[in-house]
Amino acid sequence: MACRTEARPSVRWPWLFAIAFAACLIVTGLGVFGAGVSSGPVPSRTASVSVQPGDSLGALAARFAPNADQSAVVERIKELNNLDDTALLPGMPLTVPVAWSGAGSGGETGGASGS
Repeated sequence: MACRTEARPSVRWPWLFAIAFAACLIVTGLGVFGAGVSSGPVPSRTASVSVQPGDSLGALAARFAPNADQSAVVERIKELNNLDDTALLPGMPLTVPVAWSGAGSGGETGGASGS
């Protein structure tokens, strides 16, 4: 006796496609909306700081404006200091945007201005 199988239409592919498409939308939505949640505007208040060994523009942006968009803060530091190159030397004075923290920021080594 031969085993006979009936061909039935495959309904798996449309469902798999729908699930994959929904997952892509969810991941994209989380990326778009999640990126904007933690980023604030670049602070307008500035301070003069001295570069420490191992500092980078990104580290300075994170230290002095932690709730702002870090790439925008880095660009603002470059603009304020006329920097084309991101190489920093220890002891180099830089003007950086600083987040307002009430009585003052702990890492400032110079006067602040409200530019």
